Amino acid sequence: MLSSTFEDYLEAILTITENGRQSATSQEIAAALGTGREIAETTIASLIEEGYLERAGGDAVRLTEKGSSVASVVARKHRVLQCFLTEMLGVDADAASKEACTLEHDISDETLERLSSYMDGAQSPPGCMGRCRGQDACTLLDCKEGDTVRVAMMRGPRRHRRLLDLGIFPGEVVQIRRKLPNQSVVVRVKGCDIAISPEIAASILVESCP
Repeated sequence: MLSSTFEDYLEAILTITENGRQSATSQEIAAALGTGREIAETTIASLIEEGYLERAGGDAVRLTEKGSSVASVVARKHRVLQCFLTEMLGVDADAASKEACTLEHDISDETLERLSSYMDGAQSPPGCMGRCRGQDACTLLDCKEGDTVRVAMMRGPRRHRRLLDLGIFPGEVVQIRRKLPNQSVVVRVKGCDIAISPEIAASILVESCP
């Protein structure tokens, strides 16, 4: 089992390279994790030795298939936990993300799946719904092409799992790329364009980015 530090590094590299990039530099990784460059380079060297990373020229590295597999699992845990904290408990999105970073390393796969299933069937607490109905809140369906917004909440708990798999969860910033004739909305999330049906778009509450 990898240490939480190693998992954080793999997750950080996955995040840095999600927008179509093939590699990340040690400086970028250190900045993302808030650590010194020398410490980052030492940890990166260990991950290369263990087969989770490989050199990509200069001081850049990329995930191997082995590393990508671990990073994807950790990132999904983070999304599920952050969604649970924001939607079920009403925790602020930034605080929920920090808490998820701590919890994601110790939660078992079985518990995570139970948590995800619980959100599929549970109803969001009234306090969370009220918090997301601020003056600047609207649904994804209400947005115009070119708008950049932040997801505030997802109504209809049974849709949570699919949206989480697509990388859409509270706190995530999305860009409205196109609105199709059938009212579907094409959004860009983490460098990928995703078409969302009007029914699901109407269930995603968003707010203006500061």
